Amino acid sequence: MATKKAKKKTKKAAKKTKKKTVKAKSDKWTWTDILRTPILASVGAFSLAEEGVEKFVKELVERGEASEKEGRKIVKDFQKRASRNRKDFEKKTDDRIEKALRAFRLPTAHNLKALSKKVERLERRVDRLAKRGK
Repeated sequence: MATKKAKKKTKKAAKKTKKKTVKAKSDKWTWTDILRTPILASVGAFSLAEEGVEKFVKELVERGEASEKEGRKIVKDFQKRASRNRKDFEKKTDDRIEKALRAFRLPTAHNLKALSKKVERLERRVDRLAKRGK
C-alpha cells in the first residue's frame, strides 16, 4: 500500500516539531512558535491516523474482503481528504493564532523590522547633525 508515504508525512511532522524545539534552544521563540508547537503535534496525529487506515485496508485485502485495487482507492481517497483537512486545520490554526496575537497587540516581526529601520535612520541623522555641530 502507501505506508511509505504516511511514514514520510509522519517524519515531516516530526521534523517541523523538532525545528520548533531547536528554536527553543536558541532562545528565538516567538509567540507564534509558542502557540503553534502543540498544534504541530496534532498534525503528526493526522499522519498516524493515515497509517492506521492503511494498515486496516491492508488487512482487509489480506482477508479477501477488498481487492488490491479497491484498497489502493480507499487509501488514496483517505490521503486526499486527510491532506485537505490537515491544510485546512493548519490554516485555521494560523489564522486563530494571528487573531489572538492581534488581540494582545503584541508587535509583529514586520512591526519590529519597521521600527528598527526608523531607529537606524534616526541614528544616521543624529550622527550627521553631530558632525555638523563640531
